[in-house]
Amino acid sequence: MAKSLPFSGQLQARLLIILIAAVVVACYLPTLNNGFVWDDDFNFTKNINYRGLSFSHLRWMFTTFHDGNYHPLAWLTLGLDFFFWGMNPTGYHLTNIVLHGINSILFYFLIAVFLQRNAVASNAGVAGVQISAVLGAVFFAVLPLRVETVAWISTRGDLLCGAFYILTIIAYVRMHDNQAANVRRKWLLLVLLFFVFSLLSRAWGITMPLVLLILDAYPLGRFDAINLSKPSTKKILAEKIPFIMLALGAAIIAVQAKKGSMILVTEHGMLERFMQATYGLCFYLFKTILPIRLSPFYLLSKSFNPMEAKYIVSVLSVFGITLGLTLMRRRWPWALTAWICYAVIVSPLLGFVQSGPQIVADRYTYIACMPFAVLAGVGVFRLWEAWQRASLSRPVFISVITMISAVLIVLSFVSFGQTRIWHDNYTFWNYVIKLDPDNYIAYNNRGVILKEQKQDLIKAMDDYNAAVKLHPEYVGAYYNRGILREQQGDFAEAIADFSIVIRLDPRQAEAYNNRGGLRNSQGDSAGAMEDFNTAIRLAPHSPEAYANRGMVRLAQNDLQGAIQDFAKTLEVASTNWASRAHVENVLANVRTKVEKQD
Repeated sequence: MAKSLPFSGQLQARLLIILIAAVVVACYLPTLNNGFVWDDDFNFTKNINYRGLSFSHLRWMFTTFHDGNYHPLAWLTLGLDFFFWGMNPTGYHLTNIVLHGINSILFYFLIAVFLQRNAVASNAGVAGVQISAVLGAVFFAVLPLRVETVAWISTRGDLLCGAFYILTIIAYVRMHDNQAANVRRKWLLLVLLFFVFSLLSRAWGITMPLVLLILDAYPLGRFDAINLSKPSTKKILAEKIPFIMLALGAAIIAVQAKKGSMILVTEHGMLERFMQATYGLCFYLFKTILPIRLSPFYLLSKSFNPMEAKYIVSVLSVFGITLGLTLMRRRWPWALTAWICYAVIVSPLLGFVQSGPQIVADRYTYIACMPFAVLAGVGVFRLWEAWQRASLSRPVFISVITMISAVLIVLSFVSFGQTRIWHDNYTFWNYVIKLDPDNYIAYNNRGVILKEQKQDLIKAMDDYNAAVKLHPEYVGAYYNRGILREQQGDFAEAIADFSIVIRLDPRQAEAYNNRGGLRNSQGDSAGAMEDFNTAIRLAPHSPEAYANRGMVRLAQNDLQGAIQDFAKTLEVASTNWASRAHVENVLANVRTKVEKQD
């Protein structure tokens, strides 16, 4: 007879769910004191498009590729945040905590769904399933790799996608637990609905068709990859067609969204991308086992050398793990399933199509490393089974469970401390530089924070100089240093910095516009006009260059040309553009002057 806890199954489940929620709140509570960090400025503080739930706001949410992503449901939750909280970041962080708490509870049910199949055969009982599921769910919830996703508001899409990803798998397993055809059809519709919602939350859901097929093989035991001609196998493959079509559509949209920020495989070479991919596979596995020295920003080296020892070791490790688990597939089918699912889920983020300057990112583990948390729950379940069979004594069982609980407590405290790294931008970039003193992007971004907050302009200049020294072709540092030098009245050096930007990246309209303004102030109106013309050609919908060219034409007494430029400025400028009122007044005065002349 199975041993159990001194509660009924339902009461026990409720208590354990409350425990999971309490752990999540306690672990991530410090994020409520955090502000908008890193890309949050671009996504929220400088973006008015999501601030509301009107038809125009909803249309923007469902059509935009803002920040290189298509995730309308994530924008919808952020619009709700603005409705309730305005621009108070506390409310946004609270929503992230709630979503992560919901995901952790859903993960409890996900583990339970898999374990219930073995519970009857092994006589483990309800208690064994519940205790194993709750420990696996807590491991998922408090692992320090989760902090980036929970503490950073810009990763809202990952949290929402995670919820629908878990719900899709739970519904899929439930669908195959029912024999009645009409019931299975209803479950299939629900599975497809959850899948679509996951795709509308983040493109991560594109991996779902293959993951479901892997689960069909094990643990569901429905799919025989050896004999594809079997009618049942063909039926399972046909069942995946709508999933594949939806995933392909989402993948195409995701590529379109990322087009502006992607570094294509052909630019870096297939070997480099392959080595980076194997490194990522090993990195996330290692950090799951030993989550130390976690950084919010792991910089992809500008001199990527695929023959470095860490990449060679990664390739050998991936092949070794895959070969070993394949050979042991009959004895450890769960381990091979978890490894393949992990590799499949994380594959779009391994660098075959590189987006952004990071080589890896903690947030990429949120869904990808769920299989490892499932294994943690399965491991506890095996211990419970051994205790049930009396092959494991009670003192040993209690000791092992106590050790596991102690590890989870330690992980919780590590995550609790990690949340404070995301308190503000200055704290954030300070921490990145502390872990990686060669991170030129971190120096540049810390310099921007120091300049904007007027904390220490000398230190801001030092940071820009450090970024340029570490990466002599880093456009961002030259541009920001030019802005600071212009503000400090060092016009000649500012022009030099903007000229370097233009040489390194001739598409930088802002650099042309800024250099044009400085040239005009130095009496070089011809050079200024040339720069403004180029800026307008590169960015025809940006008002600044039109306004600046209009001022030069006005100074040259080209009143009709100035009127045209000022009118175009107001045409392309947003209603809340900071200089709109000033340009309107100047335009009105010029028109009055022309009328008097006539």
